[in-house]
Amino acid sequence: MNNEKLLAKILEKWPVKVLSLAAALIIALFYRMNTLDTRSFSVPIQIEANTLFVPTGSFVDTVRISLRGETNGINPILEEDIVAFINLEKYTKEGSYRVPVQIRKKGSALGVEPLEITVLPMEIPLTLEQIVVRTIPVFPAFRGAIAQGYELINQYIIPDSVTAEGPRSALEGRYNFLTETINLEGRHENFSVLINIINDNPLITIHESQMIEYNGIISPFMRETQRFNFIQGYENEDYPDTGETEL
Repeated sequence: MNNEKLLAKILEKWPVKVLSLAAALIIALFYRMNTLDTRSFSVPIQIEANTLFVPTGSFVDTVRISLRGETNGINPILEEDIVAFINLEKYTKEGSYRVPVQIRKKGSALGVEPLEITVLPMEIPLTLEQIVVRTIPVFPAFRGAIAQGYELINQYIIPDSVTAEGPRSALEGRYNFLTETINLEGRHENFSVLINIINDNPLITIHESQMIEYNGIISPFMRETQRFNFIQGYENEDYPDTGETEL
């Protein structure tokens, strides 16, 4: 009998009690949300590409990250432990897309509760093109003049070409790479230098070394008459005059 009375007492006006409990939970939730702190910073977007297509042209390369949580929970989080990335593995054709930005937590961001992470923009518009690989020649760039009375008579580059990889449109119009400038000012003897290759397109990757070895062969300048006398002297040594006349 007592149990029946207890149950009846519990069920008495139960809709009002349920509503009161729900209101209390909502008030507690709002109170907690109002006491949470917010912290914002920018991070670079990492691209998880497939082996067939890569982004081309200009696109947003950073996003704004907002952390919301308890102050002593979000302040110790390192910026590098919130990773923003886009995944291109599902795309199988060239074209323009809006790719969603995804978030990955690591390190100091793991295990922090409560933690709400928002990212702006949420999608990145970009154009995907097929990856191509080409062998492209390298040419030296010079400044200055060789010493008076001397000339550059020969040169060779090691390697004289490189393997480049990038979007189709970026490599279709690329016919060569230039080196940083090689100073010829006042040189009067053979020389060899290691020099960087200039790659002014961040979408293009040069494989192997980013440097080449340039070798220049320098000789005293000879006028045309000097060249003729030199050649004639060389021929006379090879074929001495015997005084005989060929019939």
